[in-house]
Amino acid sequence: MRNVKVTTGIVSILIGLILVSIPLYQEWKTGKEIEKLTQAVNLISNEASAQTMDEEFAYAKDVIWLEIPDIDLNQMILPETTEDNLSLGLTQIKPNQVPGEGNFTVAGHRGYRGDRFFRNLPEVPIGSKVNLIVGDQTYTYEIMTSQIIEPTQTDILLDEEGKNEITLITCTVDGKQRVALKGLLLT
Repeated sequence: MRNVKVTTGIVSILIGLILVSIPLYQEWKTGKEIEKLTQAVNLISNEASAQTMDEEFAYAKDVIWLEIPDIDLNQMILPETTEDNLSLGLTQIKPNQVPGEGNFTVAGHRGYRGDRFFRNLPEVPIGSKVNLIVGDQTYTYEIMTSQIIEPTQTDILLDEEGKNEITLITCTVDGKQRVALKGLLLT
C-alpha cells in the first residue's frame, strides 16, 4: 500500500511538472522565433541600406515598428493578421494600411508573461504618445480613449473621413472582450 501511495505521488508530481513546463516551453520557443525574425529584419535592413535598396530587399524599408514609451514597448508590426503572426507579435488588422493615413489598426495577444505583445496595453494612460516608425519617418499619435469593447464591435476599425488615427487592440484577461485604445495623429 505504501508503494502505491509513493508511486502515485511521484506520478502526480511528474504530471504537474509537465503541465507547468508546457506554457514555459511555448513561451521560450516563441521568444526564439521572435528573436530570429527581428535579427533577420535588422540584417536585411542593414544590407538593404548598404546596397542602396536593391529590389530583393525593398520590403525591409517598409517594416513598421510600434513604440509606446509609457510601457517600454518597441516591437515590429507584421503586415497581416494570422494565427501564426499573432503568435509571433503585433499585426496589422487591415491590409495595405499606411501610417498617417486613415485609421491604422494593430492587434496583438496579451502574452503569458513579461512585456512582449500587448500584455501591458491596458496600462497605457490617456495622453500617452505612441509612435509608428517606418524607416526614418516617425508618426506620433496621442492616445485619446481606452475602452473595453465586445469582439463584435468592428466599427472601431473603420476609417473616419478626415481623421488620421491609430487603434490598438488586445484581449481582456479572460479573453471574452477586447481592450481598444485610440489615438489621433499629431501634426
